[in-house]
Amino acid sequence: MLAPRASIDRPASKPGDSAERELQLERRAKVLCATYALSRSDPALSRAHAIARGLGAQLLILHVIDPATPLRAARRRGALAHLVLDMHARKLARRGPGAQISVRTGRPYETIAKVAIDWDADLIVLGPHRRRFGDGLLGTSAERIAHKAERPVLVVNRESKSPYEHVLLTSDLSRMSAGIARVAKQLGLLKHSRASVVHALEHTRNAMLYLAGVNETGVAKYQRSLRQLASTEIDAQLFSAGLDSTNFTIFSPQIAPIRAIEQVARRMGSDLVAVGSSRFPVFKRMFFSSVSNEVLRSAKHDVLLVPPAAARRARRRASARAMRRLETESHQRSLKLH
Repeated sequence: MLAPRASIDRPASKPGDSAERELQLERRAKVLCATYALSRSDPALSRAHAIARGLGAQLLILHVIDPATPLRAARRRGALAHLVLDMHARKLARRGPGAQISVRTGRPYETIAKVAIDWDADLIVLGPHRRRFGDGLLGTSAERIAHKAERPVLVVNRESKSPYEHVLLTSDLSRMSAGIARVAKQLGLLKHSRASVVHALEHTRNAMLYLAGVNETGVAKYQRSLRQLASTEIDAQLFSAGLDSTNFTIFSPQIAPIRAIEQVARRMGSDLVAVGSSRFPVFKRMFFSSVSNEVLRSAKHDVLLVPPAAARRARRRASARAMRRLETESHQRSLKLH
């Protein structure tokens, strides 16, 4: 329903001119791009560079060599990786901010998470999801990295050099939903986008109402009240994230969450869907369905995965900015008085 509303790290040739910053931090924001492919064209790297340029952020390009690779092959791949990543860094430096490069050996998801923590990355960018046996239970690489690094992870499934045109935020009306919106805003992903929010109403309640003897008119009235309550709560969540709800379109279909996300994303032509991950992902996947896991495994569009720790960090960052702004305004007023 539509409601309008140990490694060799090499710096690149030169840092580009700082773009307008969405992240007003005491330090420059940091974007980590972990690339699997050693090719001339890498959609994940292009997207990571565009985001870093928009934030005025530092960019680190990382390639991880699996420790199971034979020693001679690992050396050849390491040398090739340095050549390709250095080529990418030099190419990017001509179009904006430069990049650092790093080649590491280790289990990919553990190494990426460790580098993200040690470097204090604000965002991790990965290439398309690669299907592996056990993804449904153990989680995708993106989920493992997000859980271990406690950073948002952007999975790039499409090649595009343009900013995101339509971002779809998911909401279950919890505090985490406001965190997803706040992270997307702080990363500059909503800046040039027509944005929507999707919340799936509990589709099992209709059957319970019918069983209780409620007629169709009563059920329809109940559905309208649920949608109104959901819309009011989503408005409040967007406001708490520093966003204007009138710039968002809100959908509240009464179907399963994963079907609701797929339906709205298809209808709106979404090029990015933002979802939250569970605090206990393995437990949830064992005994319940995980919406984020299903989205990551089936999505044709890009996916932003926000773990709870990243949502909390974004909230603290927003509070710190508000406090600094108040202090600055207070200082300016006191100077005028004197």
